[in-house]
Formats: sequence, structure tokens, C-alpha cells
Amino acid sequence: MDATLERTIRERIEIEKARTGPSQDSIPVPLIPTSRYTDPEFFALEMERVFHRTWLFVGHESEWPQHGAYRLFSRSGAPIVIVRGKDDVLRAFYNACRHRGAPVTRDECGVAKRLTCQYHSWSYDTEGQLKAVPDARSFAELDTDALALVPVRCEVWEGWVFVNEATNAAPLTEFLGPICDQMKEINGPALRRVGTQTHRISANWKLMVDAFLEVYHVRTVHPDNAALLYDDRSVTVSMLPNGHSRLTTEKYEALRDFAMVSDEHDNPSVPLIWRQTSTSFGIFPNLVVPMDTGAFTFLCMWPVDTSHMELELQWFAPAWEGDEVPQEHLDRLALFDTVMAQDTANMAPIQASIESPGAQPFQIGWHERLIHNFQRAVDLAIGVDRLPAGSAVSDALDRFVETE
Repeated sequence: MDATLERTIRERIEIEKARTGPSQDSIPVPLIPTSRYTDPEFFALEMERVFHRTWLFVGHESEWPQHGAYRLFSRSGAPIVIVRGKDDVLRAFYNACRHRGAPVTRDECGVAKRLTCQYHSWSYDTEGQLKAVPDARSFAELDTDALALVPVRCEVWEGWVFVNEATNAAPLTEFLGPICDQMKEINGPALRRVGTQTHRISANWKLMVDAFLEVYHVRTVHPDNAALLYDDRSVTVSMLPNGHSRLTTEKYEALRDFAMVSDEHDNPSVPLIWRQTSTSFGIFPNLVVPMDTGAFTFLCMWPVDTSHMELELQWFAPAWEGDEVPQEHLDRLALFDTVMAQDTANMAPIQASIESPGAQPFQIGWHERLIHNFQRAVDLAIGVDRLPAGSAVSDALDRFVETE
């Protein structure tokens, strides 16, 4: 790990634990309008300008283990198929035949030499090229080269697979910025999927993102688990470019060096500072990754409508022998589920409150500023000039964004 960054984080932790009032560099955080969580017009803009034009996490490259392996992805609303070609490259295409728009696969995942429409059997290779047209004699001047599947941007970084429907989007690594170096510590290529948990929640997707960008709630919401392990006075945060973030909370001294995972399933790539703290990365727009030395989760907040979402927890761990998931990892999933139950129980009541006539703009604290950074990135992705009246957040915190 970069020694300067580690020293900076540890120094900030000590400063945070020692202070008895607001930090010297803090300013009042501007209010966050509640209409952002309730307005159907705002939600429509998010779907159009954020989820259809931003890099979205799909999974780990090990989930496409061989040539012809494919998986469907429709979380952004558009049906997309991601397939590994004969050249070993992962590619993404809209799951729509160029004949009359039927899907070229209806299975969630599988392995195929070709993707074949089940309506009229037009067939495409794993590079998306049209290879077979039944009764081609009935099509005058058919140009098969011009009828390939429509591509979607797909890039892999450190084993993690992302897609982006914007053809002119910046490369994934440019979008991620400093996260590329800092999250590299978990050695993504050496991991594999443990399992997935999904929770349907009656709340706007941004409320759940907000919850994972602060630890102010830990003592109240998690008194019997996380609050016993992490010292919330030590929380140290960094607002990063493009709405990304890093949040670090030190473990209490008595547990700081206690091994939370067996030697057999430990990830040796994880440095000491990530072992002695809870460090999570927020990746705009909807991903939070609380790193760990064993099994850990990619928390994805997927919008359904203005007041409903799905929380998808995709779990990964250092690769193990055989097909059976180690019990230690399954136990970790079960334990984390109790923490998630406490978090998700808050969401529907909050949504009901902010939809009421008494709803007022949120006044968050300086220690919660990652929320403002995320919300500001939503505005910038939509375009400030397109926002419904009165829904924008301030640009006052832009000068505090860190580039490293």
C-alpha cells in the first residue's frame, strides 16, 4: 500500500478521535432537498442520465469461465447480454435480434457457441456478428455485416466487470480514478463469487446509498454487532472525484488485531491498515464495497421506482478448491444478514416520513459529507440545468474533493 496514504489515514484517525468540537476544516453542509427522494420527474432523469450513462457493476470475470459463457443483465432497465468470445474477451450487447427485436437468449446464464433468437432463429457468434439467417433467399440485398448485435461498452478492471450504455463514456479506469490504486489491495483477479442476497425495500435507492456512506447511525442501529467492533469517533472520510468516496473506521484496540477469518480463507493481499479498520469504497452511482480479509460483499442499490429499490449483495472471497462454498463464508453471509436487517428496517419509515407534508430538507453533518458528494454527483450526471426546480444540492463542497 502507498505509505503516504496510509500515514495520512492513520493521522486523520487520531485527529478525529481526539477532537471535542467540529474539525478545523469543516463548514456547514448545505441542505439536501427531500424532493430528490420522492419526485417522479427526478427519478426519470436519474434513470435516463445516470443509470443509462454511467459505469455499472455487473460481477466478477470468473462468472464467465469459458468461451461462449454468457449472462444477462437488466438492472439498468435495458436487456443486455454479456458473453465471452473465442478470443477470451468479454463483450456486451443489447439482447435484441436485428430482425424484429426478440431476445437472442432468454436464459439468465449459460454457455453457447452462438446466440440464437427463439423467434425466427437468426444466429450470432460470440463477437456479435450475424452468422445465420433462415430462408435468407427471401431478403433482398441482405447485408449481414451491417446487422451485428448492437454493442454496449464493457470493461474489466482487476477482475471486476462493468458495463456502460454511453458510447462516449470515459474509460472505466479514468472514471474510477484513485480507487483503482486503493482497491487493488484486495487482488480482485484471485477471487470468486460466494453467493448473492437480494432484499426488496420500500424506499428510494438513494436513501440506502446514503446509509452506507456514514457510520453516525452505528451506535443506534447496530448496538449489538458493529458498534461493539468499530469506534465511530475515528471515522475518516475522503470525497473522491466523480462521486466516489472512501470511508475508514478504526476497530477498538482490544479487537484491532484479532483475526476475523481463518488462515485457510484469509486474503494475504489485504494490507495491515485494512485489517485494523473497516474501510469501504463508494463507487458512483450505486455501489459500496466494505473490504475485508475473507468473504466480503459488493452492495448494489438498484432503483425500481421512486419509492422502491432492490439491495443486491454480491459476495466474493479468495478462490477455494472445489465447487462447495466453505462454511466459513456462508456463516459470514448469515451474520451480515442480521446487520442488514437492522439497516433495511429503517428505510420504509424514512421514505414515508419524507413523503409526508412535514418533510423538510436534510441537515447533515460534516462527518456525513460523503452523502453530499454522492448527491452532487447525481446532479452533475443529470445536468444541473435539467433538474426540477428546488431539487439541486449546492456546489459548496466541490473544493473539498480529493484527487488522490
